Amino acid sequence: MRILTICLFVLFCAACGDRPSAAKAPSVLDGVLASGVVRIGVKADSPPFGVERNGVRYGFDIDIAQALARRLGVEPEFVSVTSAERIPKLVAGEVHLVVASMTQTRARERQVDFSVAYFEDGPAILTKCDSGIEGYVALGGRRVGVAAGSTTAAALATVAPEAMLVEVPAIKDLLPALEAGTVEAVASDYLILLGLAKASGHADAYAVPGGRIVSEPYGIALPQDQSAWRDAVNAALMAMWEDGEWARICDAWFGPASNLPADIRFALPTIPR
Repeated sequence: MRILTICLFVLFCAACGDRPSAAKAPSVLDGVLASGVVRIGVKADSPPFGVERNGVRYGFDIDIAQALARRLGVEPEFVSVTSAERIPKLVAGEVHLVVASMTQTRARERQVDFSVAYFEDGPAILTKCDSGIEGYVALGGRRVGVAAGSTTAAALATVAPEAMLVEVPAIKDLLPALEAGTVEAVASDYLILLGLAKASGHADAYAVPGGRIVSEPYGIALPQDQSAWRDAVNAALMAMWEDGEWARICDAWFGPASNLPADIRFALPTIPR
């Protein structure tokens, strides 16, 4: 019944709200419902959000994506994306949406649309405990690794403009660069850095000094000009929040009994029925 309600709601919105167009793109929602499969871009190297090990995927974003597909009444088909690949693969139609710890920015909205925010985190730095780096002011003249395609570099520029940024291909390359001495610190979202340190097996060798630079919203990226598809995704996310499924997923990954306890104070924005 919930699946039927969501689909009827979004089809009504589509009938009432889409702008007329002489060359309107095919409906992503109709295509997904007809095929019974939704292709979802997710990370494979970003604990605790998206990880793939021996063919098994897990993480907060993976659970959110699976719940979303279930509520839409379709099967998820996961496609691994790096930070730099998220928008190109979505624009090219290789995936129907992206659930990959993706910060919603106005610059990105010129290329893709976003759902309502479903989480928030923010950029930070990770160093070795013996690095002598105790905060952002100590980064002047230091080499700091950042993943290509992320928003981290822009955030770092506001607090450490003299830092020397070294771009690596993907998040999985951050810790190896730090261990090799290529960089003296690495930067990514706070919880991802904690997840990388934890996954390394020697988290006590690392420090995350200074906390988050800023808190930023994560959104699900969607193709532009697909209002019915966006409405369907938003309706499913809001239903997750309202019936407690979002909270259960969050608690599994960040609650007191999880592998990465964190103080999560996020509230998903909802629209009255």
